[in-house]
Amino acid sequence: MNSADSDSLFDALAHRGWLKASSLEEANLIIINTCSVREHAEARARARIAEIAAIKGRKTGRQPVQRLWVIGCMAQRLGMRLKETIPAVDAVVGAPELADPEAVIRRYLGDSREGTGTPLKPKICEFVPVMRGCNNFCAYCIVPFVRGREISEKAEMIVAAVEARAEAGVREVTLLGQNVNSYDDNGIDFPDLLRRIALISSLSRIRFLTSHPKDCTEKLIRVMAENEKICRHIHLPVQSGSDRILSLMNRKYTVERYRSLLAMIRRLLPGADITIDLMVGFPSETEEEFAATLAIVEEARFTTAFMFAYSVREGTTAAKFRDDLPRAVKIERLNRLIALQTAITRSIYGNMIGRTAAMMVCDRIEKRGETCLRGQDEGCKRILIPHAAAAPGTVLPVRILRSSGMTLIAERE
Repeated sequence: MNSADSDSLFDALAHRGWLKASSLEEANLIIINTCSVREHAEARARARIAEIAAIKGRKTGRQPVQRLWVIGCMAQRLGMRLKETIPAVDAVVGAPELADPEAVIRRYLGDSREGTGTPLKPKICEFVPVMRGCNNFCAYCIVPFVRGREISEKAEMIVAAVEARAEAGVREVTLLGQNVNSYDDNGIDFPDLLRRIALISSLSRIRFLTSHPKDCTEKLIRVMAENEKICRHIHLPVQSGSDRILSLMNRKYTVERYRSLLAMIRRLLPGADITIDLMVGFPSETEEEFAATLAIVEEARFTTAFMFAYSVREGTTAAKFRDDLPRAVKIERLNRLIALQTAITRSIYGNMIGRTAAMMVCDRIEKRGETCLRGQDEGCKRILIPHAAAAPGTVLPVRILRSSGMTLIAERE
């Protein structure tokens, strides 16, 4: 979502004539987009803001005056406290405001135009927000407080936006929402929206993030199975293998319910990549409850996972709990979880050797002095093809030659 917000703000600025600067020192406007999901993300953002504020402070004689904006979730959470801490910050723009980048620009820049810039060139793969905010209020999560309550975009506006992108050369879109499963536009649900977008002929692939297990339906999985444009990948965060911890987290499902979802997905969409979020060290988590998390990971064999140690987020329900696990215990559990999931991922990737896949070319990169095509398969696996040429957006049949453990190395069929 942060990437989508950054792109839309950049594009709106480019329409007004702004150009990408070659360095921080040469920039007239510096924008830092921030995240509040974890304490570590905020700490890094604060350090970066202070560093850039110092650069800005050395430019007191510069004309026009250099401006520094801090936007996004941390900006929403801290508000003007951030400007009081770092006076060099000129504007603090919260995440909900970024839904209307033109209004943000008018508020802080007026109607002025600068230079002769051009809009951001469309990428082959782009993010498209379909809803903003969240109503779930998971005990550990700051998102509902910094992004607000759920608001679904109008289906016709989303379809029109995707059609415009496809006409401009975009071949893959990722539909975004804190919980896309709760999308609702006057009775049009998320599977209905997927069906409509899949009818856009010039679009090759559709992805989406993120699904909440409590709202994941058989209808969604059947729509995915019916349409080859919709990638065989679903991100379905489980967070914990313990019912008690899930209840404390306010996740509103049980481990058994989650297992039934996995069985349904694998029955209707065999071979799909299922990825997850996992949290260890939630207040009062016992060793036995952590072992239950390891058990579901070993049993389910997820393709990949985002794995984190719990950190207190001011203002959340869990912030009222006693954070009773030492950091050393949290990190030790996290390392054990990472080791298990890494071994599973390597095994899944290794099992692809000798098989064929359909790879969408995203871009070209230089790796160890050779040009490679980089892309993804029909699920979420990353693929490289050394010494190959094809236009970004092309879907190629490839044969998998080997695996690095986290990337597949292939050749064209």
